[in-house]
Parts: sequence; structure tokens; C-alpha cells
Amino acid sequence: MSDFDGRTVLVTGAAGDIGAAAAAAFAKAGANLVVTDRRADALEAVAAVLREAGTDVLAHACDQADPVAVEGLFAAISAHAGRLDAAFLNAGYGRYGALIDTPFELWRKHVEVNLNGGFLMAQGAARLMRQAGRGGAILFTASTAATHICDMLGAYASSKAGVRMLAKSLASELGVWRIRVNLVLPGVIETAMTQSLIDDPAVRSDAISNTPVGRLGKPEDIARLAVFLCSDAAGYVTGAEVLADGGQTLHGYPRWFSADYAQAGAEFIPHTQR
Repeated sequence: MSDFDGRTVLVTGAAGDIGAAAAAAFAKAGANLVVTDRRADALEAVAAVLREAGTDVLAHACDQADPVAVEGLFAAISAHAGRLDAAFLNAGYGRYGALIDTPFELWRKHVEVNLNGGFLMAQGAARLMRQAGRGGAILFTASTAATHICDMLGAYASSKAGVRMLAKSLASELGVWRIRVNLVLPGVIETAMTQSLIDDPAVRSDAISNTPVGRLGKPEDIARLAVFLCSDAAGYVTGAEVLADGGQTLHGYPRWFSADYAQAGAEFIPHTQR
């Protein structure tokens, strides 16, 4: 991997497990960091750890679904660093529930955070990169749920499928500015978002038994991949989607919930209970 010395990298969702791990990995590679998250207190805690290790960090709380807030973030980046070389657009939102019973406000929040927010962040990052004229790299976190059916996770999967096409469209359009755009598609990663499911011993055992590498993913697995895809070592990679799922989707996993279709109106229950 190339050295990120002198380069500025933006990490969104930095107060979450994957975001914090990615920020630490970029810092270790020598980058100056901009970290953002909607949760200001948690964000500042992550920034404090990075600063203690000697990293130059701008922590700027931002709701990425708010265009005005996003505009303020990129104005702050321009004022603080004067450049942006890479952006790991990792922030996201997901809740379980049947689509037929999903309130519109909950559906809209998935779209606003994941798709609209992803668009706003990518547009802001690309504009700074175009202005500087040095090219750059943008990496989205999508999900394996963007590529195959995952019952009871339809709102999240739909919005992430939109992110998938957004990234590919941007990869095509931004190439003229030497800006690369890629996607990472995590499988089951041990984070706060998946904890409510994988803390169940039966679910954890089922997940591991369906993962060819024999373990669940760690935030650091995604962090290392993010550093590579944003580095010069991946300079010939754009428009790509990289699975980071331990092989789970080889057999259509994960399948968290399922129903007995032989019964009309059957309830979707945890797949391990069937």
C-alpha cells in the first residue's frame, strides 16, 4: 500500500465500529483525518484517541441527510486541510421489519441516510477533489444485502442497492477527473448493528457454520480493505464492488428470517428456529 503521508482522508460514520477501525487504519497509514458522525460526543471520543496517537484530526459532527450540514462539513474540510484525497463513505442506517408493516417515515429514513446522504457526501467529496485537480478515491460501504434478498431487511437492502448503482454511476462520470469510486460489500461483521442477532448462540453458530472462512467478520477486516481501495496500490480499480463476507454469499447467506410458504400468512421467524 502507498503511504498516505500528507493526504487528507474523510471517514463518515466514524463513531461506529467499522468507521472507528477505518479511521485508525488510515491514521496508521499516515493520513490526516476528517471524521464525521451524527453523534457528536461519540465522535469526539474517537477523535481524541487518534489525536493522542499523533494524528491530525478534524472532527465535525454532521447529519449526512441534511444538505446544509453536509455543505458545512465540506466548507470546514476546505478551511482546515485545503484538500481531500480520499473519502470512505461508511455511515449507514438499518432496521429490521416486514415491508408491509414498515411506516413510511422509517422507509424514508433508510433512503435519506443511506442513499440521499451517500449522494450528498460523494458529491461534496468529488467537488473538492475536482477543484484540487489531483484526482482521488471514494469508497462506499454497501452490504451483501444490496445483491440478494434478505427478508425483513427490505428497506435497508433497497437503499443499499441504490447506493450500489450510485457508486457505479459516479465511477463512470468521475473518471474524467481521475477520481476512482468503488464499493465494499460487508457480510456479517461483528458490530453494534448485528449484535442483537449474533448474540444469540444459535444464530452465531449458524452464521459461522455458513461462512467458509470459519469465522465472522471484524471491523478491522473492512478497515484494511478500505485503506487498500483508497490507496495508489488500487489505482487501476474503479467501479468495482468487493465482497468482504468470508464467502457467506456463495450459498446465499445470510438468511436471518424465513417463513413456511406452504402456510398462507405464515410469520417470518428467525431462520434458526425453523
